[in-house]
Formats: sequence, structure tokens, C-alpha cells
Amino acid sequence: MKKSLLATTAIAALGAAVVAAPAVAQEKIMIGVGGYMEQWFGYHDNKDSVQPDRDGFDQQSDGEIHFKGETTLDNGLRFGVNVQLEAEQDNDQIDEQYAYVAGSFGRFVIGNENAAPYLMNSGLGGFGAGTDSGDLQNWIAGMDFGRAATVGNFARENNDSHKITYFSPRFSGFQIGVSYTPEQTQDAGGPTNERNAVLDDGFAVGANFVRSFNDFSVRLQGGYESYGDDDAIAGNVDTEGYGGGIHLGFGGFGVAGNYMMVADHNRAADNDLETYGFRVSYSGGPFGISALYIRGEEDNVGGGANDVEQDNFELGARYILGPGVEVRGSIYYGEAETNGVETAEGFAVVGGLKLGF
Repeated sequence: MKKSLLATTAIAALGAAVVAAPAVAQEKIMIGVGGYMEQWFGYHDNKDSVQPDRDGFDQQSDGEIHFKGETTLDNGLRFGVNVQLEAEQDNDQIDEQYAYVAGSFGRFVIGNENAAPYLMNSGLGGFGAGTDSGDLQNWIAGMDFGRAATVGNFARENNDSHKITYFSPRFSGFQIGVSYTPEQTQDAGGPTNERNAVLDDGFAVGANFVRSFNDFSVRLQGGYESYGDDDAIAGNVDTEGYGGGIHLGFGGFGVAGNYMMVADHNRAADNDLETYGFRVSYSGGPFGISALYIRGEEDNVGGGANDVEQDNFELGARYILGPGVEVRGSIYYGEAETNGVETAEGFAVVGGLKLGF
């Protein structure tokens, strides 16, 4: 009932914001092109439960092309679109796609996009090829259970589902966001069915606080998400996630910590996934260096008595050659255990280009 009321209120508020002061734009939305491209090359040496010896060179890629446009009406309302095309086919050629309306009241987003806690959480950051979004698993096999290498990003089962999200204006550094997901599907039409074995009525709330004082900066972030429910899923239990983090900076130095708990992960009772991580960094001019540590712990994996632990380390560096052109490199190390027995261990040395356009 509360979720239905929330959804109805959000839609009514969006409609009121749009029709309150009818006006026309000076011109139609013009689409611009942006995005990013990452190309990596490296050497890895590791072992896991499948193969006792994995080593060799590899090349990895990631990239997206973003089609974005916005127009401003005479009454000050801004309307925009964002469509993100994957540079490689990875189960989903179009990533996010959504429309938005923004003004003094805040910002409404509707379409295939992540929920508010994800969008308001900056992760751990760092200057290497990346660890906080699971990149380490591309180089060291056996390090990818439950995406435990991802700290506090709240993606999980609600990633890019159809939803509506509201972000408040920022007041004295503080902002909140609320998301409602009628049905956890992406790129799919048809009416919502409350008994179709798909999670319905997902709800999420996020918040952050960002301030700078001379050379000192602080960012606090946190959120909660209920991934929805459906009585047609046999043995279904509600999966919930919550977490937060802190970022502190002084001059070129920075420290950060993030924490996340997903209770009843994958809708399995007592399958809890807990991750936390830390980052220290320094940047001066075009150069930056960072060190990250991330630990993941998952209980009762697969509904059994298996307890999995994972430790990830990354030493990363960055050098900015020019606008949108960065050279980056990482030294990775990871190890995983199941019930105290090692199941994966190894290291990798990776370098490459990170380009923004």
C-alpha cells in the first residue's frame, strides 16, 4: 500500500510539474554524442578450483557511446534524453535509456536506469584500471561470486530495470533520491503481472552530503533498497540491501571507506552478502596513485552451508596526457576461500588507455 501510494504521488507530482506553467521551447532537442572507451592489456597468473594453473597475456575492452540531448522551455523546465549504446555485445546492446525533466523542484528520471542509491553512491574511486566494479574478476578467475568485488553500488537485481526516480534539489550540500520499480525487467513491454515470477514493487532511497571547505572536502553517502517481491516465486523471500560510505580529501590526499549488506541475497533465506572496502590516494597535477582493499563475505551460498570469503587488492596509477586522455595501470592481487579452503589466488599486471569523449 505504501509503495503504491508512493508511486501514485510521484507520478502526480511529475504531472503537476510539467503542466503547471505551459510553455514552448526555443528549439527541439538536439542530440549530441559522448561516451568513453577503455582498452587494457596485461599479464595474469592465478589458479582456481577449475584449473590449478592459469597464466598468460590478455586484452580487455569496455566502452559506451552516449546519445544525449536537452532543451529548456520558456518557463525554465528542462527536458532531456539519454540513450547509451554498448561498444561490445554483452547480453544487452543498449545499456541505460531514459528521459528526464528538471527544474527548481528537483529532477525526475523515467526509463531503464539504475536506482537512486546507486546513482548517489560514488563507490571507492581510485586511479587504476578498476576494482570497485568487479574489474578484477576479468583478470583473476574465481573472484566473482555474487559480484562481491563491488562495494555499495546497489546494482544487484534492480540494475537498469524500468523505474521512475526523483532527486531533490541540493540543500546545504544534502540531497535525497527515491526510486520505484513496478517490475524488475529491462527492455520488455507488457503490463505488470503481480504473479508472473518477476519481482514487483521495488523501492529504494538514497542520500548524500557533499561539501568543500578550502582544501578540505567531505562526502557522505548511504541508501536502502527493497528489491521487490512476487508470490509466484516458490520459496521467495524479500531481498534487501543497505550501506553507506565516506570520502575525505585534503589537498591532493584522499581516503574513503564503503560498506554494503545484502540480506537474503538472490532471494535465498540466510544467504547474506557483506562487502566493505577502503581506499587511500594522492593526486598532483596530471599524476595520481591509489591503493584499494575490498573484502566480500557470503554466507550459505546456493542455499547450502558454504561460506565464501574474498580479498581484493589493487595498486593503481594514472597520468593525464590531455583532455579526455588518460594512461592507467594496476597491479592486482586476489584470493578466495570456501569454508576456510583456498579456491582461487593470483595476481595481474594491467595497463591501458581510458578515453572520454
